Amino acid sequence: MRRLSLRSLFAVGFGTALALVLALFTYGAAASRATVEIFTPQGQAQCAATGAPAPAIFQTQTLLARFDYYRVLEPPFGPEPIEVDITFPDGRIFTVSAAQFLDGVIDMPTNVQFARFTNNAGQLSLNITIPGTWPYGCYRLTGRGLSVGGAHTASAFFVVIPGGRPGPTGNATLRTTLNGQETNVLQQGQILEVDGRNFLGGELVSFWLTAPDGTVINFPPGQQVVQATPSGAVSTSFQFEGKNPVGRYTVTALGNTSGFRVFAHFELKSRPVTQRGPARLAVVVPFGAEAPQRSIFYANGDLFFPGERVDLWLTMPDGSVRGFPSTFADPVAGQFLVELFLDERLPVGFYQLTAQGAVSQQLVIATFTLTQTADTIANPQPVPQIGLDNNPVTPPNLSFIDPNPADINEYGNPDE
Repeated sequence: MRRLSLRSLFAVGFGTALALVLALFTYGAAASRATVEIFTPQGQAQCAATGAPAPAIFQTQTLLARFDYYRVLEPPFGPEPIEVDITFPDGRIFTVSAAQFLDGVIDMPTNVQFARFTNNAGQLSLNITIPGTWPYGCYRLTGRGLSVGGAHTASAFFVVIPGGRPGPTGNATLRTTLNGQETNVLQQGQILEVDGRNFLGGELVSFWLTAPDGTVINFPPGQQVVQATPSGAVSTSFQFEGKNPVGRYTVTALGNTSGFRVFAHFELKSRPVTQRGPARLAVVVPFGAEAPQRSIFYANGDLFFPGERVDLWLTMPDGSVRGFPSTFADPVAGQFLVELFLDERLPVGFYQLTAQGAVSQQLVIATFTLTQTADTIANPQPVPQIGLDNNPVTPPNLSFIDPNPADINEYGNPDE
């Protein structure tokens, strides 16, 4: 029997190792070949995120998403589970299920994970209906394969565009007023009055708002549909709160019998706020005033009155306001520390945190920037969190919710 030389053994071993490396490379390459295709009924539109055309769709329509080449494991492991999420134009991320429960204003449904399994060929198809609570703009749909540590991940883009025909107007008209005076500018906290004329006598007229980003907002309960008088006149109102973003809005009135559809436009602005007093406020993360979604920001306040209640509110990139539970300054030094855990359901961009002393009336603003996370949203915190225990060692433990959603004046006492 012929014995192999050391050189021959080395050659055989090197060849085997090379073959293994090539096999692993091939597997790795194959593991990254998952694809996502999106099919819509409206052709294509320019996607701002990519600078290229992408499938387009109107609100209320349904798209088809096809996921392919996801399964990599042979039986008995079976088809691969896929987690599907959607990145909105403003950087928010929702699971497909959670995205169907947006209200167009607060938009804080829990991102409950639900794995969908491919068939035995690694394929999965989903029908996704676009609700009116999704703004206009370019979206990224991502499928994350879970059976191989996320190695199978693919994305595709689509664009939600303004849609629908204006429809006949007949002689119908619509105007917006503030305190009975025609205006096209309101402030958060004020009441918009809407008057329509020349609809069919007695018909039901539907009303809704289109926000600056294209999100459709219903009027408060009981006011979405108003019956016209015998002469065809209708009136209703809508109170804007700090929760509503600033910008240009459209009011739409639709006669349910006549089909008359008329519009009125106006601009919503934020209420002016003036900083006052010597108090100081800084918002930081360990490496500065900028961090991705699902980071903890620390807000440090100083020079407030010892022991006074300090009211906190957050102004988001679109100008809308979110309230926090109040905290209290240290009873001796007048300082406080709060922790803000901001998750992927909040938009990326420039934020302002405002703190106001309830006794001293000092008001101070600090700014920070929230950037896009690159992580999967598996196992998220149930809601954004805030910690008020003045202890940076403990995690935030209070829900980031509006403490008093019925009170539009809860956000301190900003100047009129």
